[in-house]
Amino acid sequence: MEAPQQEEMKSGGALESFFEPHSGLLVKQTMRGCFQECLGCDAKSEYKIAPFSSSELQGIQVSEAAMTVPDIMYALEESSCCCRVCNPGGRNFQMNLSAGGEPGGAPIMYFDKPLTCPAFFILHTENGAIDCPCCCCLPNLTPMTPQGQPIGSQSKYYCDMCLCVPKFTYHEGGDALYLLKPETCCGGACVACNCCSGKGLVYMPFYFHDPNSQEVIGGKYDDPNTPQIRKVWAGFKKECCSTADTFAVIFPEGASATRKAGLLGMTFLIDFVFFEGHQDNKQQPESLRAVSVLVVHMLGMWN
Repeated sequence: MEAPQQEEMKSGGALESFFEPHSGLLVKQTMRGCFQECLGCDAKSEYKIAPFSSSELQGIQVSEAAMTVPDIMYALEESSCCCRVCNPGGRNFQMNLSAGGEPGGAPIMYFDKPLTCPAFFILHTENGAIDCPCCCCLPNLTPMTPQGQPIGSQSKYYCDMCLCVPKFTYHEGGDALYLLKPETCCGGACVACNCCSGKGLVYMPFYFHDPNSQEVIGGKYDDPNTPQIRKVWAGFKKECCSTADTFAVIFPEGASATRKAGLLGMTFLIDFVFFEGHQDNKQQPESLRAVSVLVVHMLGMWN
């Protein structure tokens, strides 16, 4: 199915130069604040962003060449320590995006997330803790120009009757253009899993779907060329010693620079809500997480 018709939106020259030439991006969260997180407090998220091609996507990992491509953008979260300690899963923050792979570059834009409820909360019972979805005051993120003007899009966490499947919607002009969710089974009630490849267990591709027909946009499941946002293997050091994640973003064909900028914000929201907020709620020991990732990585090499 083709991508929905795109509404013309004004965008600065910075967005055109940094987003227009690229069909995809590799969004690499750094290990900033790993010692702080070992003490139980969420650190400010920091990312480095490089151009990426779907040809470099190899299952749960990307090629070594893709990991060495020079970074073109840098993002750093701005939030208060109080919010990160008291409400880590719903905290408000501003993600500042600048030029170059290091701090100090010229501002490109920023992404604003208001204070919300977390997407999940923990219900403690006699038999252990249960991860429960929250369906009110859900996380959302709005891209802004450096001057504080919205660029016309918004990313939102989406809640429906299939509560066990994480879903996000991307909006322009108030209309939902994309529904991002993983492949599902059991009539859409569960995430489709593959024990050999690790899909649905360690890595979870979020594919672009038409919000009305639910059809995949631009391809099919398990095709690396299909537009998607996918967490990928980031290397032994990062996976075993931190909670930092790396994402491969494949944009829908024909997306403008402004839309690509909005979908970068969607990547930040997916990481914040699901891969950070959800995993933190599970309170999974880091050593167990690292071992599980390593086992699936080895299985992927053998298959």
